[in-house]
Amino acid sequence: MPQALASEDLVATPTDREEIAARLFDAFNRRDLDGVLELVHPEILFLPISAAVMAEGEPYRGHQGMRRYLADVEAHWLELALHPVHISAAGEAVVALGRVSGRGPAGPMPETSTTWVLKFQDGLIIHAQVFSDARAMLEAFGLDR
Repeated sequence: MPQALASEDLVATPTDREEIAARLFDAFNRRDLDGVLELVHPEILFLPISAAVMAEGEPYRGHQGMRRYLADVEAHWLELALHPVHISAAGEAVVALGRVSGRGPAGPMPETSTTWVLKFQDGLIIHAQVFSDARAMLEAFGLDR
């Protein structure tokens, strides 16, 4: 597996950013907290769709927020898996299209289309937002016209 970017790498290339995104999805699916923290900036702002339920609508902030997010996932989900099918650099960000599947205490969650937008600083993910689909993402950025 490729090494993490060194701290002196101030800008990740598009290929690096795509690789970092893929590694983040893999680390999340393995519930590898250290692997997640290695890829995200200490000041990350993470806005998952599930924050409305798990975090009272508040984003998860920093490494402590990512620790809390993974703990919330463990507390609220029996299974939760991310299935990115297309990861592509888009300017200074990465957009990943895919699906999420899971099972909670009330039963299975139907596989759902999902779009992830990841922004980078100092070669690490500084901002991550999850959308229910590409249309919701375009609306959030005012690009739906």
